[in-house]
Amino acid sequence: MESTNVASSALAIRHDHAPALPVVWQSRWGLPIGYAVSSEALALELLSRGVELMYRPTPWHMPGVIRHPALRAAAARTPRDDAIQVSYDQADLFFTEHPGYKIGYTMLEVDGLPREWVAACNAMDEIWTPGRWGATVFADAGVTRPIVVMPLGYDPARFRPDGPARRIAGRFTFLSIFEWGERKAPEVLLRAYAAAFTRRDDVLLVLRVNNFDADVDVARQIAALRLPADAPPIVVIYNRQISDDSLGSLYRSADCFVLPTRGEGWGLPILEAMACGLPVIATDWSGQTEFFHSGVGYPLRVRRLVAANAKCPYYLGWRWADPDEEHLIALMRYVYEHPDEARQVGARAAQEAAARWTWAHAAERIHTRLLAVAAPV
Repeated sequence: MESTNVASSALAIRHDHAPALPVVWQSRWGLPIGYAVSSEALALELLSRGVELMYRPTPWHMPGVIRHPALRAAAARTPRDDAIQVSYDQADLFFTEHPGYKIGYTMLEVDGLPREWVAACNAMDEIWTPGRWGATVFADAGVTRPIVVMPLGYDPARFRPDGPARRIAGRFTFLSIFEWGERKAPEVLLRAYAAAFTRRDDVLLVLRVNNFDADVDVARQIAALRLPADAPPIVVIYNRQISDDSLGSLYRSADCFVLPTRGEGWGLPILEAMACGLPVIATDWSGQTEFFHSGVGYPLRVRRLVAANAKCPYYLGWRWADPDEEHLIALMRYVYEHPDEARQVGARAAQEAAARWTWAHAAERIHTRLLAVAAPV
């Protein structure tokens, strides 16, 4: 998941005068990683609904710095044994010793689960995962506990069509945002872009790339692709921290978002781009299929599933998508040649995102399920 900052929440809001629902939230806060940032967003929304939230930190090698006062207050509360616990993290990091009702909330980007993940899931009382695709993967992998589809969300205050932007005059701009690595298929994107266009086309590809692997030389990997000499320009924004407000502006400065990913647990940058009103080209497989479809974007065909060869040990023995490079070339050309239609698709995407997929929508679904779990039989 791509990291973004947490939106402010109206924490004084209470939906009713019923006693506060006690919930232990086991996760990671105060870290610049996707799980932590989305976890904080959900926690703030649950606090705004009057949930009595207690924080159980997941042990992690990096120390976290919790900045929001409401989250610091939740972290200061002692977890109650009789409260429902939600473990929002990798399955192998679930705290399975909680005496009360235990919910595991997790996701993975391939077509199976490691054995230790299955065992951890089956040690909980129920499992949540963001989409129907993931629910099928978990069930097929041997998770026997009840599986509930519990979508995530995005921050509509920062990711919206009507905000500041810095457009590049005279060039149709493609944008992609990802952490460099095999899963995001950067070589597929770069080859397709260079095959679809030449320097005679008024196009630009902007890559906002993070790379935290000291063994990976991104510039060398790009050079190794030997892109054509007449390939159109590419701009790489490399390892730069960008605030949410600036990130929203970056999305809105583009004409199309493109990500030929091999697999996503949820696909937050795809959703954020949609929310900013961009037409999106993205792979038609994995977690993003919960919210990304032909009515709101340009799904990229998958040729087949292939071995998920990457450094991540969780992927060993499993498969992910092989995005169709020729189809990607065709889609990029199509969007470039039909900008009016593409803008209409982006407008529909923004409307649907705002109507269904915000953090508030996600928290409302979570709150409803927690109340059902807590209700006396």
